[in-house]
Amino acid sequence: MALSVTLGTSLWPARLAALLLSAAAAASAAYWALKLSGPAPGPAVAAVQAPEATLDTGLVARALGGAASDAGVASAAGAPVPVAESARFVLMGVVDQQAGGAALIGVDGKAAKPVAVGAPVADGWMLRAVQGRSATLERSGAQLLLELPPRVKG
Repeated sequence: MALSVTLGTSLWPARLAALLLSAAAAASAAYWALKLSGPAPGPAVAAVQAPEATLDTGLVARALGGAASDAGVASAAGAPVPVAESARFVLMGVVDQQAGGAALIGVDGKAAKPVAVGAPVADGWMLRAVQGRSATLERSGAQLLLELPPRVKG
């Protein structure tokens, strides 16, 4: 004799819940199996900083059709001021007056500031004179000639 139980409700909701629960358990097991069996993280690689390339602004100016900024650079003894020193200064403007004058000079890539003749510029350099489109800096007898870039006709 066979026993048969008849219930008034369907078994499909229970079967669906069992299927979803077993699928979630299988997905969790697969995730952790892949996570734990993967390659171990390697040693941390130290960042290497590449050396900075030096830029010769005189060569760049010549390549772009301008005058080299260190072309008129000379000391009292006739020895040129090092290019690295002359590259620190950028002449942005000149006010040439009979009694003095002023120049707009940028130092070390910072914003240009107005400097009167006879006033210090930076690190012992003093604005000695302005004339036409140039300015002369002086420190301990060494002179540095800064020139404005050539005018662009257009």
